[in-house]
Amino acid sequence: MNSISSFAELATHLKDVNIRRRMVVANAVDNHTLEAVFKAVDLGLIEAFLIGDVASIESPELFEHNPSPYIHIIDIPEVHEATIEAVRMVKSGEADILMKGLVNTDVLLRAILDKEKGILPAGNVLTYNAALEIPNYHKLLFFSDPVVIPSPNLYQRTAMIKYAIQTAYKFGITKPKIAMIHATEVANPKIHYMQDYLDIMQMWREGEFGDVIMDGPLDIFLALDKERGSIKKVQTPVLGDTDIAIFPNFESANIFYKGLALFAGAQMGGLLQGTTNPVVLTSRSESIDSKFYSIAMACVLS
Repeated sequence: MNSISSFAELATHLKDVNIRRRMVVANAVDNHTLEAVFKAVDLGLIEAFLIGDVASIESPELFEHNPSPYIHIIDIPEVHEATIEAVRMVKSGEADILMKGLVNTDVLLRAILDKEKGILPAGNVLTYNAALEIPNYHKLLFFSDPVVIPSPNLYQRTAMIKYAIQTAYKFGITKPKIAMIHATEVANPKIHYMQDYLDIMQMWREGEFGDVIMDGPLDIFLALDKERGSIKKVQTPVLGDTDIAIFPNFESANIFYKGLALFAGAQMGGLLQGTTNPVVLTSRSESIDSKFYSIAMACVLS
């Protein structure tokens, strides 16, 4: 398998694989989510189970779609109950992927984290891993965590890196290049998060992360721009060719991707990881394309 370097290549790869994953959507009543789901159904990526108020799902504004044998509607109007049922279907093996519809994130997370009925195994770290397609970058950039963990500790950060590596492998990247991002490439332990980076670099040297290339701390220029990075005359094996960017906290990762989406037209797909199955969790403001790309990512990882 050749490495997948764009979302268009991802969609082509999934069409060629020709395996429909079963995806359940919790409270599937908003049009952006439904349009992304319908697109994935039409392309042969998924079989969709839409849980919510039938009257809303089948309204002309939301369901201007020919009946399909790969679209199933489950009538549960109450949002909390719809969410619990969606998680149950994943836990029972009736669905491969869980997707957030018009549900508050805290409601979905409570169902996922339920110790008896949820889908986060004990000891796993719940985090968010995303892929970003940036117009001026030559391949997809995976990065963590822009959503879930405000200030990761060493254990959480290590798990984030391992999840991202496994995602890169699924995209055909045989030896991912990982950059741990900071405002400076100077390894000063007095700077917040820096000791984590130094510890992780030592773990990498000892083989903790497998056959990958890693460096950090690095600034964005060194990690993502060979020309500008070269000006700094810092020797790094990932110079301008990073596959995975690990950010110090979710504020910096969130601002990074939203700024690129707003001003550079970058497109993102992302998933919750650490769960037994991929979870598509996008905000209401995300575009239809972003939701579709997230579904496509989930299909690769399920």
